[in-house]
Amino acid sequence: MVQVTFTLSRESDVANALSKWHQITKGKSVRRMFLLIYSVGISVEKLKDKQEEILREFPGLAFTGLCKKHSVNGERFIRLSFILFDKTIVSMFSRSFADTSETEAIEELGALVEDSKDSAAVLLLAAGGSAKLSNPLSEFEAKYNIPVFGSWTADFVANDPECHFIWHNGELSRGMVALVFSGKTLSLHMELLSGWKPLGKSFSIETRKRMTRGSLGETVLKFIDGRPASDIYRRYLHVEPNEAFIENIRQFPFAVKRKNLYFSRLPYYCDAAGELYFIGDIQDDDQLSFSSADPDTMFEESVEASRRLADFGPEAIFFFGSGMRKSFIGDEERELLCFQNILPNTQYLRARGQILYNDGAGGIHNTCAVAIGLREGTDVAAEGTRAYNVRTFMRKNLIHPLADRNTSFLLAITDDLNEALEKAEHASKAKSDFLSNMSHEIRTPINAILGMDEMILRESINDDVLGYAQDIRNAGVELLGLINDILDFSKIESGRLTIIPVDYKPAEMIRDLYQMIKKRADDKGLKLVIDADPDIPEVLFGDEVRVKQAITNILTNAVKYSEKGTVTFKISVLELHATEVILEFSIKDEGIGIKKEDIKKLFDSFQRLDEKRNRNIEGTGLGMGITRQLLKLMDTDIMVESEYGKGSTFSFVLRQQIRSGAPMGKPSFDHQKGSSMKKAAQFTAPDVRVLVVDDTPMNITVIKALLKQNKIEVDSAESGAEAIEKVKENHYDIVFLDFRMPNMTGIETLHAIRKLEQNMCKDSPFICLTANAVTGAMEEYRKAGFDDVITKPVDPALLQDKLLFYIPQDMIKINMDAALGIESNDDEPEVEIPEGLKNIPFMSIEDGIENCGSAEAFLDTVNVFYSGFKKQVGAIQGFLDAGDIENYTIKVHALKSSARIIGIGKLSTLAAALEKAGDDKRVDIIKKDTPELMQLANVVYKELDYCLGEKNGPDDDRPEIDPDEWIEALMALQGFTEDFDHENLGMILDMLKKYKIPKENRELYENIKEAAVGPDWQKLSDLLKDIEA
Repeated sequence: MVQVTFTLSRESDVANALSKWHQITKGKSVRRMFLLIYSVGISVEKLKDKQEEILREFPGLAFTGLCKKHSVNGERFIRLSFILFDKTIVSMFSRSFADTSETEAIEELGALVEDSKDSAAVLLLAAGGSAKLSNPLSEFEAKYNIPVFGSWTADFVANDPECHFIWHNGELSRGMVALVFSGKTLSLHMELLSGWKPLGKSFSIETRKRMTRGSLGETVLKFIDGRPASDIYRRYLHVEPNEAFIENIRQFPFAVKRKNLYFSRLPYYCDAAGELYFIGDIQDDDQLSFSSADPDTMFEESVEASRRLADFGPEAIFFFGSGMRKSFIGDEERELLCFQNILPNTQYLRARGQILYNDGAGGIHNTCAVAIGLREGTDVAAEGTRAYNVRTFMRKNLIHPLADRNTSFLLAITDDLNEALEKAEHASKAKSDFLSNMSHEIRTPINAILGMDEMILRESINDDVLGYAQDIRNAGVELLGLINDILDFSKIESGRLTIIPVDYKPAEMIRDLYQMIKKRADDKGLKLVIDADPDIPEVLFGDEVRVKQAITNILTNAVKYSEKGTVTFKISVLELHATEVILEFSIKDEGIGIKKEDIKKLFDSFQRLDEKRNRNIEGTGLGMGITRQLLKLMDTDIMVESEYGKGSTFSFVLRQQIRSGAPMGKPSFDHQKGSSMKKAAQFTAPDVRVLVVDDTPMNITVIKALLKQNKIEVDSAESGAEAIEKVKENHYDIVFLDFRMPNMTGIETLHAIRKLEQNMCKDSPFICLTANAVTGAMEEYRKAGFDDVITKPVDPALLQDKLLFYIPQDMIKINMDAALGIESNDDEPEVEIPEGLKNIPFMSIEDGIENCGSAEAFLDTVNVFYSGFKKQVGAIQGFLDAGDIENYTIKVHALKSSARIIGIGKLSTLAAALEKAGDDKRVDIIKKDTPELMQLANVVYKELDYCLGEKNGPDDDRPEIDPDEWIEALMALQGFTEDFDHENLGMILDMLKKYKIPKENRELYENIKEAAVGPDWQKLSDLLKDIEA
């Protein structure tokens, strides 16, 4: 092997260099040679001229290069490094990422490696600030088990003085060029030169989840320790994200620990939101900390590395440097000289990133240097290795520089602090785990007591017994409240309590708070006053559950510590903008007040004030502490004003996003939402046909019910694959497509439909159904190709608006009475809600009716929910047991939506928290909190089963169905199935509920009932196909 490098200050000298190389390689095949170029300050036009000159002399020569257009400090040169192998063959590969994705390009490179006999290594040059290479390269190295090394250049800002491009038949600013070396006798020695050592504690990080092909940076850090990522430099280095930001942070790259490997990462760009942009990947479960180094120590490590490389006996050397490292180490030439002393013809390239993958390790670095030695000789297979391991070496000199000792001292102190912090965190976690486990253990018997007590309240006719039972219920509910406080406290301490924003109506929240507190105030003879600004927007986006919890805690305390007078709850608009509102909440009482010296202790956990005076008032002393922590999670805090003996005022300011800016008006405190008169449909559209795609039958049932009054024909599909088949054969005026489905997501389904040649819905609008109402997510759905988005549970009024917008006007028949605001009061009787449902303590009938559009639709939806509930909960537990977190998350997402639709907010909230844990891959939270979900689900099922279930035990007093009537019913079901008659199908099933089904027919009956949910016509047909008279 021969390496010859020419460093030329004038382009005219290229001819002379080519002549010399021609003399060296006379008679040699160009397949065994290649050229690596590095140039600074040479124009693209000049490079094209030189390329033509080179190829005239050496037709078919494999070559590539790294070039910088603009010179710095007048620097201008072109460096040509030729390699001639004895036996190794060189194959060249290039792709532009404008035409091919990074993954596809690496896969095509893999195909070339497979076709090349005895592939030994790949030299790779890549370019592009938006390229995504880390994962494809890691998979490539793992699959083919050959080393990959080279440079990656990237431009992050306009006119970047450090910007390079790679050269291959012209300028390639976003793409890659690879040289594949194939031969049994080629061996390599690789050195990764770092010198950076982790410093200080590890930080929690959050990366941008959605990175498109064209988005800047391979990784974007959004948050570090819960704050905008750039704030970390403001805190530790007092560096602001201005035009000098990158220069000010060069000496403090991040150390990224993944398993037992460290990667260095320094951002190249910071945007206005404080997000940091990197080449090279950073994963959410990586440990990230600052790092530090000493320039002299860094250089001495390079000296040691060059000695090892010299021992290897290289015949060619490549040195891939870093601009960041150059500015830190000072005199870069002395580091390069270490390797040029071995081989004067060493080729040197400097770029933003250094690529080094080998032996299942390595990755993309950007503050390091990579030195590669090559040689040919004895068959490497006989020596037992093809490439030496990647190493980062520590210096071993006896005398340590002062700067190095200072660094060691800081590192030792950091280790001590981290150890102390770890012990404190373990102690805190043990306490939180104990409280959480104890709370769960106590909740189980309390729920059992309350369940049995509920049976007494329902079945007893003795007034004294009912009075005792009501006292048991009140005490049990109070005790559950205390246990919930302890659970919230443990979640806050362990960092597991998170904010889950949803759309909500403040008028309804205020009404619920009033209903909740009014009886307590009345019992104590207190006057409860609600003063709510009618200009508050009617629909907001925030964590309604936690906002309500914070206000409830304050209102409860106000009533608890007041013996007379008035409790006033006031909500005011401080600022109103197009997309957000700032509200002030205040609760004023005329109670006992708080001493000034006690106010600072008010929010301490388990702290009760003025114990002597308040010894008869129940409580744990956790409520106000939890309230403050909840408000801090929502980026606000609580203010207290109090005069001892006269009363207190608690207030906080809260920023919420606006979903609907219309004023909410004066809130109603009546239990019923809306008029008892039935609202007429705004319009009918009997010729319109829509498709609803959702893996949860209950969601389909709700939309069918909401569209029933419009006389719109609704077809349904429960999977993306089924939807694709439907649109091949049928035209739909609108397609409603659920975002989160198993096997094929809504976006994947949409893209598959758009690609169909046989597509009857090419011009139809596709509306995304999602429970994720975050503004950024809504925009992502639109960018993915959806025409519009509707959040679940579906707002009936919003659905009507969307229909009016998307349905062609000539297909709409306006109901003038509804348009004029005249309410319908036809002769159709109002559907009665069973008393059993009304008595379920955690179900809001009002919310359920509003979400479903009518009482009739609500009852249908509850029955659908009940019939599939056990299967749904069983699937959640099954996926958890199997470790299938992806499908677990999909199922709790479905439970979140369906429970919220029928008004079981507590179950929905808990499912939402577990969905977020699934999205974040927090298996620890999932395993800890799923038992609570299952416990609550069991209670929900028992309550619904008591109201809706069929009694098949000894207490079942229904008559047993006659065998002939059973056959007649099955044949009727068979006929209605053939006619797709859902209404009469339901009528027969309702009739069968009045009879006891014999044991031998019960399995078939249960299967028919299950298939009727949706309904699943194919399954019904299969079950009933063999029925004969």
